[in-house]
Amino acid sequence: MKKIILMVMILTFLVSCQSEKQTSFEDYSDWDQVLQEGQGQTVTILMWGGNESINQYMDGYVSDHLKEMYDITLNRVPMNAPEYLNKLLNEKKSGVEIGTADLLWINAENFKTAKQGGLLSGPFTHLLPNLNTYYDQNASDLSYDSGIAIEGYEGIWGRAQLVFTGDDLKIKSYAELLDYAKSHPGRITYPRIPDDFVGVAFFRNAYYELTGETDIFQTDMTRDEFEILSQSVIDYFKDLHTYMWNQGQVLPASQAQLDELFRNGEVDMTMGFEIGKTAGLVASGVYDESVKPFVFETGTIGNSHYLAVPYNSPEKAGALLVIDFLESPPAQVEKMKSDVWGDMPAFDTSKVDDHVLEALNQIESKPGSLTLETLTEHRNPEMKAIYVEWIKEIWIEEFAQ
Repeated sequence: MKKIILMVMILTFLVSCQSEKQTSFEDYSDWDQVLQEGQGQTVTILMWGGNESINQYMDGYVSDHLKEMYDITLNRVPMNAPEYLNKLLNEKKSGVEIGTADLLWINAENFKTAKQGGLLSGPFTHLLPNLNTYYDQNASDLSYDSGIAIEGYEGIWGRAQLVFTGDDLKIKSYAELLDYAKSHPGRITYPRIPDDFVGVAFFRNAYYELTGETDIFQTDMTRDEFEILSQSVIDYFKDLHTYMWNQGQVLPASQAQLDELFRNGEVDMTMGFEIGKTAGLVASGVYDESVKPFVFETGTIGNSHYLAVPYNSPEKAGALLVIDFLESPPAQVEKMKSDVWGDMPAFDTSKVDDHVLEALNQIESKPGSLTLETLTEHRNPEMKAIYVEWIKEIWIEEFAQ
């Protein structure tokens, strides 16, 4: 009986060691080993599927190139972050060591939840050739995601930045926006908080100009300290609401509704994080060429989105090949095109070849486009995730009708 118990203990130990081996990148000594193992795998990515242009980019351009380069079959499964986090949490609790997903589109608070819950495999970014060749290793968003230390557990996929759109509208700051609203009552509004991500970004972006602070939003503050800092922003928006569309009593429910109000000529400005969206709508004839995107001279919030590998991914080598391809300059340039996605590339333009720069110039020269240089020069850093939550609560307390 003792021998049987001993054998069971040994087998349990061996299985445990094997399971740990399956959930670690430590066995990959170099990229050649990743290439050899990842060829021919089926890689399943869980990602938000609410944008058909992004879906087409993944199912067409990305899938075709992965098949041609590595014989990888990309299986895109539409799933919002809260759904896949619940799935992984349940699997973790149940001891599921071999899961069904290999990649996650993730960032900010969802990354924090996944990382702290042990739902991610890593570190792995040191293995990625494109990331370590074409990207600025000193860029803050390669080390921190909304104030959360990345530590190699997610690879950057792209960047986004709050961009405004108007018909030859020349507003350079929140101060000038208030002046414009006063002289054009009912012509300015923003998406409702806390429902809409863009509306929250528009509100919190005002903190940088109205408080005169920048770096403080990446440091630790108490709730009381943050509320004191918020007073100038609250005062500003109480004044602005008086002159907004519907006197600020009713706000658009979403960015999409704000876009519709702008297209219908009911307001003079819309906004969003898709840097190529306006150019695409100009090219398709929805907007006149006089409609242009712009950013405030005082800056607009920029954030980044990433790719991570679940702790129980069955095809880790294939997952790394997919991440590395998505971080490659050609894939980054392709998704920047306004008729593809309009997403901001994350590579360092000083590290890429001339033909890549030429491709960027062609995209940026189209009507309704902003240059990466302009965006970078006017990019405000993202706040720590906790402050975003506090801002939602402050807005509800002060402005919810």
